[in-house]
Amino acid sequence: MSSRVECVPVTATLREVARALAEHAISCLVVLDGDAPAGIVTERDVVRHAARDPEGWASTPVRDVMSHPLHVTDTSASVADVIAALAEHRVRRLPVLTGQGRLAGIVTQTDLVRATHHHLQSYAAELERLIGERTADLRESERRRDDLVDLTVHDIKNTICVVESALDMMGLDPVGAASYVPLIRRAAQRIGHLVCTLLDVNRLDSGAMPLRVQDVPWASLCEPVLAETGLMAQAKSIALNRTGESHTIVRCDPALIERVLLNLLDNAIGVAPDGSTVDVHAERTPDGGFLVRVGNRGRTIAPDLLPKLFRKYAQGGESVVKRFGGWGLGLTFCRLAVERHGGTIRAISPYVDGEGAAFEFVLPAEQK
Repeated sequence: MSSRVECVPVTATLREVARALAEHAISCLVVLDGDAPAGIVTERDVVRHAARDPEGWASTPVRDVMSHPLHVTDTSASVADVIAALAEHRVRRLPVLTGQGRLAGIVTQTDLVRATHHHLQSYAAELERLIGERTADLRESERRRDDLVDLTVHDIKNTICVVESALDMMGLDPVGAASYVPLIRRAAQRIGHLVCTLLDVNRLDSGAMPLRVQDVPWASLCEPVLAETGLMAQAKSIALNRTGESHTIVRCDPALIERVLLNLLDNAIGVAPDGSTVDVHAERTPDGGFLVRVGNRGRTIAPDLLPKLFRKYAQGGESVVKRFGGWGLGLTFCRLAVERHGGTIRAISPYVDGEGAAFEFVLPAEQK
């Protein structure tokens, strides 16, 4: 509404009305009967009466010309309420009254058009911002999807090349063919692991993967993974240092948690310097949960990157994964699998003596 309201008494003449309209450069006046609004007189009312009575219009009392009965609104009315009242009474202006019946302002069709225009401008600006953000998100999603397809094809192609090379060597050396079987088996496992991780990340992300919780000894989960990753550790002269709990019972989905541990150990061994140590520590937390920490003494991770490592396709930075088994979907799978249990996972860096990094996850005592 406009709080600038000029008023005239019902005893005023049209000459006084015309002078007031001209002095204040406004189009209407509120007519007061005492302190109470009684009507409205507009430029159009003055012109119309002057055209009917060119000689006597100036001395005509405003009470004979004003619009009445007077339709008003109050300060608590909404824009929609005012629009409805203007349409219902077929008027262009409504005086606005306070709860005590005092004149607070006036609202006109022009005020409503101006307010609507401002609202539409704000709405259009916000809509443009949201569309821009959504478009950027879609483009980034498409870029990541394309990068993921390229990386997946690249990994599968490289693995197939290893298999083809092994088969060629077996053809050239039939006697020693058996020595190439572990290499072929490892290549097949790598492709299977890649495909399963892709599928399981999507299933965990959508909540479509069921949780098969049971009580299992920690040793029955940990020892097979240590044995599997031990060969890769030996190739780099890395010692696997297992500490903490060994025989405690853990309530979890053993297949998922085994793969979480395998991913974390693969990462740790992959980035650990030759001849160093990778730690695997497990302990019961004071609230009955179960904590597992896998740490290496390789490069540190920048503090601002630590919260981003578990996002899809992130690998130590904002770029997509350079290697599928690195800081990419493997860590995303770990986060989703642990969170599916109601647990938490985090990265810590530096780990010991100002170097390295550790990944620590906690499973709650009772899964939800």
